[in-house]
Amino acid sequence: MRKLYVQLLIILVSKLILPQNLSAQGITAPSSDTTLNPSASAISLRENTSSPDTAFNPPEMEVAIDTQPSFLKNTLDQVVVTALGIRREEKSLGYAAQIVKENAVKDAKTNNWVNSLNGKVPGLNIQSAGAGPMGSSRITLRGESSLNLDNNQALIVVDGVPVSSKISGTGFNSHLSQDSPVDFGSDISDLNPDDIERITVLKGPGATALYGSRAAGGALIITTKSGSGKGKGLGVTYNVNGSIDRVNRWPDYQFEYGEGRTDKYYSYLDSEDGPNTATGVAAGRAWGPRFNGQLYYQFNPGSPDGKPTERTPWVADKNYISDFFKTGLTISNSIAIEGGSEKGGARLSLSHLKNEWILPNTGFERINAALTVNQKVTDKLKINGKINYTQKKSDNLPAAGYNNQTIMYFLIIGALPNVHADWFKPYWKPGLENIEQRNPFNPGPDNPYLDLYEMLNKMNKNGVIGTLSASYSFTDKLELMVRSGLDMSYEYRSQQRPFSMTKYPRGMFREQNIFNYEINTDALLTYNDKFSEALKYTVTAGANNMRQRYDFAGMYADQLAQPGIYQISNSLDQAVADPQRSQKAINSVYGSAQLAFQERIFLDITGRNDWSSTLPYGNNSFFYPSASASFLLSDMFLLPLNVSFAKLRLSWAQVGNDTRPYQTDKYYDKIYSNSFTNPTVLFNPNLKPEITSSFEAGVDLRFFNNRVGIDLAMYNNNSRNQILALPLDLVTGYSSALVNAGLINSKGAEVALNLKPIITGNLTWNSAITWSRNRSYVKELREGINSQIIYNHNSNVNIEARVGGRMGDLYGKGFQRSPEGEIIYSSVGLPASLDPTMKKWGNAFADWKAGFLNEIIIKRFRVSILVDGQKGGSIYSQTNHKNNTLGKTKVTLPGREGGIVGKGVVYDAYTQKYTPNTVNVSASSYYDNYYAITNAETNIFDASFIKIREVRFEYTLPVGSLGKFIQQASIAVYGRELFNFTKFPGFDPEGGNLNSGTLTPGVELTQFPTARNMGINLTFKF
Repeated sequence: MRKLYVQLLIILVSKLILPQNLSAQGITAPSSDTTLNPSASAISLRENTSSPDTAFNPPEMEVAIDTQPSFLKNTLDQVVVTALGIRREEKSLGYAAQIVKENAVKDAKTNNWVNSLNGKVPGLNIQSAGAGPMGSSRITLRGESSLNLDNNQALIVVDGVPVSSKISGTGFNSHLSQDSPVDFGSDISDLNPDDIERITVLKGPGATALYGSRAAGGALIITTKSGSGKGKGLGVTYNVNGSIDRVNRWPDYQFEYGEGRTDKYYSYLDSEDGPNTATGVAAGRAWGPRFNGQLYYQFNPGSPDGKPTERTPWVADKNYISDFFKTGLTISNSIAIEGGSEKGGARLSLSHLKNEWILPNTGFERINAALTVNQKVTDKLKINGKINYTQKKSDNLPAAGYNNQTIMYFLIIGALPNVHADWFKPYWKPGLENIEQRNPFNPGPDNPYLDLYEMLNKMNKNGVIGTLSASYSFTDKLELMVRSGLDMSYEYRSQQRPFSMTKYPRGMFREQNIFNYEINTDALLTYNDKFSEALKYTVTAGANNMRQRYDFAGMYADQLAQPGIYQISNSLDQAVADPQRSQKAINSVYGSAQLAFQERIFLDITGRNDWSSTLPYGNNSFFYPSASASFLLSDMFLLPLNVSFAKLRLSWAQVGNDTRPYQTDKYYDKIYSNSFTNPTVLFNPNLKPEITSSFEAGVDLRFFNNRVGIDLAMYNNNSRNQILALPLDLVTGYSSALVNAGLINSKGAEVALNLKPIITGNLTWNSAITWSRNRSYVKELREGINSQIIYNHNSNVNIEARVGGRMGDLYGKGFQRSPEGEIIYSSVGLPASLDPTMKKWGNAFADWKAGFLNEIIIKRFRVSILVDGQKGGSIYSQTNHKNNTLGKTKVTLPGREGGIVGKGVVYDAYTQKYTPNTVNVSASSYYDNYYAITNAETNIFDASFIKIREVRFEYTLPVGSLGKFIQQASIAVYGRELFNFTKFPGFDPEGGNLNSGTLTPGVELTQFPTARNMGINLTFKF
């Protein structure tokens, strides 16, 4: 009887319950001999017709559980390239790793493909300097864990080769220095996006511990395309891409008032209307008369000295800024040839990119060549080789920052709404070509066209990224991989400045030769076996040898003997040599062990020991362990039917950072003016590496037949032994001393939500939502030290690490305020001198960041839209300060006609009380004081934004419509950086500033505008 009840129950389940649940999910009810895959467990029902007891006895049913249904197998068995190039199944990973496919970086192309990752990976932050066409970026994962901003960048690995993401700057400050920085790009930006196959983003120390000290900030593992081994003969892919760039957002300029410090009249040079208001050192301010069409003596472009002969109408030129820009143009062509057999394949690609940027006479050209060869020599031996070559050059890259030599400086100081851009042409005085510039208005900033056509920053770079590896299988269980990888580049740069420049009255010419070299050789032995059918294991052991060399050879002629001759031999004085050399080596051994129990529970243990040449003997050996576990909950427990898959991840790890070379003893670090110079930082013979300990937990959940997927991760990192440069009294002969101190705690959360709302024969809709939040807190510094300045802008604003505060806190001065919080004014009606106490006005890093990507496929059409943004974060704006104090924005319009009575109070010393301010002052005086450069309170702004980051429409042509030789063809139009919704008064709240090779967030020093990019892409496969 019991058997009968069981059989009846099984029939009810198979005939009634299962069909109802499955049909609700769009799955047809099966017959009794059909294998089902309804959700996390596929149930197989098979009829057993052998030896029935009676005619009435129903057939027995065997119930089998398939713990990995077919619709999930392709996803969970997906191979992920992890640290050291080790390939793992996604389900076995105990840490967060996200795969980014090739379309993410090539669909809507940019000059630097890294910027196309914005909004697509939770926890990944791409920050641009806004410093020119090269578009260099700072790449960080999970916030800031080191007080050295450069140490927080993610490691970039291309085909197993660590690649430098260093921005090799010119060694100058971005604010009023002798020379301004130039963005010459980086090695990682030189890659051709058409050669990228996929990117694995390893976010935490648990994922990157096998890379040791180099990957404390996470890693991007880039795999380039290889030749096909399908034996289908040669395949050819041709791609052509063309795009235009236009400025997508301007500050809120005013066009109601023109040049001058008085609104009574305007006069170019002395005239009947009054003394000259246009060409003195105080020129460049827009506090002049209102534009009403009245007549004034204005600049006469038809006369040699510009002297007016008659009055002309006083009207605004609303293009007085935009006319200095143009429509940028980028054209790229790429062709790839690939083919092979079952035993091997090869791929060769060539590409050419030509960019003309949004400023005249700026841009660059790049040629890429990539070759991949893989061959199975025998059943045991496989060889793989890849090489990427880049040749990049530019006749002029613009200087960035706030300085006489930058175009953005001129557009703030020298451009005026009553002055046309073409009035600055020509830029030499007649008869004094190459000797004296023509500057018809404010003599402070150099002529803008002199900036663009004579102050040239040239470069020519050749770079190689290559790897050669061989793997040998001794048995089915034991394999040895040996690999050597090279990242090498040679770059020639020159900078020229003509006669009569503000910073270089007799001109200047400089040359720099930069050689950057790193070679990594490693070996990895892997053994796979099992203790039983349920318990399998993999053991690896390996070693790495890294050698790094950097040579910077500069020759400077800072005064020219003859104008217009740009070579070192034309130096008026003895040329100055500026060589900088460094070498670094790390030797490493590492190992890992993985246990897999019933393909449901996975445990990983890794360890790596580094010996670094940059640390002193006795402290130069450091060990990095990690442990991680993955639990497939959907295979271990009976979950609700709609739960397709569930995995729990746990990991713990330690990684760290060493320091740059030559910090542990006294070295003469430069030869300047043909003599040695002492270092300014006191060495420390007892330095230790920074150590970051990290704990991470995460879950991967998928529902409704994989139609909904959510990945959650939470982490907590503690970074100790921070390498700090503490200030010293200058009488010591040093400006600072290196010490180990400090504790930074970083914690955060990340969410990736994937949705497939519609899947039909003709329509597919995929959505992806990313969200991340990070907080990095300063828990400790050195005893007796409560604050460490990470960056300072001439004491106007500091990025400080204060005990108890957050990394990235912005400090500066603000208004004095009454006990009720009102601004205190002086007796003359202007805000009183600033409160001398430095206060916190914001933080350079966002409260959270998010992205929303939608892709809709309708037959042959594919539409994708990416919206991303951030909440919070703050940025100090030099652009805002200068525009407002010079009266060039709409915020300065109130009070122009009759003055301003500032809202606040005045302290009466006699009554010792505060009374309302009643003194009327001119608008120019008020705003000049209110937005003073030293007032961080009025120049720091919320950096929240929402951007329409990418929009793309693609159509795939029917096969055969273009001939029998074309296998596939598509045409697409796209746009990037289309709209930027923000209250930030400058160009872009994502900006920063470039100081030599360091990209600093949170402070904007007259950045270049962000460009809206619109393009068309054609792809043909033969």
